[in-house]
Amino acid sequence: MRFYDGTGLPTPGTQNYIKLRFSEMNLTVPEGANRPEEILRLNRGQLDANAHYVQGLDDPIVEPVQMTTSFRLESGAQKELVHEFLGLRFASGQDATWNAGTGSVALVTTKGKSVGRPAGLTGTLVVLPLFTDPKKVCVDAVGLWDDLTGNKIGRSLTETYFRPGEQSLNEAPDGVMVSLNGQVYGSIASITAFAAGTELT
Repeated sequence: MRFYDGTGLPTPGTQNYIKLRFSEMNLTVPEGANRPEEILRLNRGQLDANAHYVQGLDDPIVEPVQMTTSFRLESGAQKELVHEFLGLRFASGQDATWNAGTGSVALVTTKGKSVGRPAGLTGTLVVLPLFTDPKKVCVDAVGLWDDLTGNKIGRSLTETYFRPGEQSLNEAPDGVMVSLNGQVYGSIASITAFAAGTELT
């Protein structure tokens, strides 16, 4: 799994990223955003050939969908890298700016940089606006798997926000597990390879 920031977007191959090794094989990925409610209209309260549906509000389209995963916290220099890269240190006030990795590389949010969500009636892709709070930053979360024949399947979850209060460290006898709970605001797409970029360590 990788997390990408928004550096250089929309130019491909310009993003910074970090790698996350699965240890519990428990990544849960949504397959897309919800669609608007369909509201049945009857003919003066009677079910007949004139009954029809009208579309409800587009609110379900723009609401975030949830992704979760966990990993085992490693020793060494990388133990704080995920904490930095997801903006948790920045959001909590530990860091004045959003930086990560050796050399404290400045990161850029991916919020507002995906192809967006399909509007209800037209299906036109609309990019959701930036957050008002500058401490709320998003990354792209990307998971990739190999099947038994060597083919790859994956999902790209763009504009994923990790609320600091929903992430946790869980102590266990054989190590410390980090549980991540992301809110996906952007597009969700199938992939067969990781995008190029600059890996931070």
